[in-house]
Amino acid sequence: MDNNQIVELFISRGLIDRSLGQDILHEVENSGKEAAEILADFQVINHRDDVWPVVASELGTHVVDIREWTPPEQLLALLPAGMARLHGALPVNLDNDGLHVVLVDPMNPQTIEDLRFALGREIVLAVAPDYVVEAKINECYGGEGKAMDDILQQLQRGIDANLTAAELEAEANSAPIIRYVDLVLFQAIKERASDIHFEPFEKDFKIRYRVDGSLYEMAPPPVHLAVAITSRIKVMSNMNIAERRVPQDGRIVKQVGD
Repeated sequence: MDNNQIVELFISRGLIDRSLGQDILHEVENSGKEAAEILADFQVINHRDDVWPVVASELGTHVVDIREWTPPEQLLALLPAGMARLHGALPVNLDNDGLHVVLVDPMNPQTIEDLRFALGREIVLAVAPDYVVEAKINECYGGEGKAMDDILQQLQRGIDANLTAAELEAEANSAPIIRYVDLVLFQAIKERASDIHFEPFEKDFKIRYRVDGSLYEMAPPPVHLAVAITSRIKVMSNMNIAERRVPQDGRIVKQVGD
């Protein structure tokens, strides 16, 4: 989940003041840790997982423990693998209220609306630690090896290259693009890559990463995703999303794994 959202949530609930919030975000940028870990380091909370009851309270829901739980096949079948990976969602229950899910990013309300529309049923949000949800999705839907194919199968809609800056940012912050870019970064880090090359061309879009001096090409994404993926990289790097004529420098701070 976004570090700025976590900090703003704690400020709005009076758990920290804005000055401490700025100190926490500064430490996030310098250390590469997640905001939840810095909150624990600053003794605002006892453990990083203590942020999730706060998130659940803000969203009017509850925290569920899914570490030692495996959903039955009938429940998993209600949410196809590609859609589960695309939206970072895992079904945990089905009752008269609807399909209960936990999300990698529960603070993104658009994800719930997208799932309601795609599945044609009511979706009820529950909360669990994001890294636990991510691991459970991989465990329940066939492991990390299938993740890229599952997500790419869901990314069929083209993106207009002539969108406004606000529209581009909205596309870059959509759940499908976030999930895809995060997966690319995860796979490159897992392979111990020193750098990643996102290379949009007129008729294709290549993604390559360097390991021990050699470049290896990933399975290419559809070329129509070039604008959205490039915009997502700019958003993560705090670059000007509308500037395409001059080079820009940026920095991404992201923790992968536990």
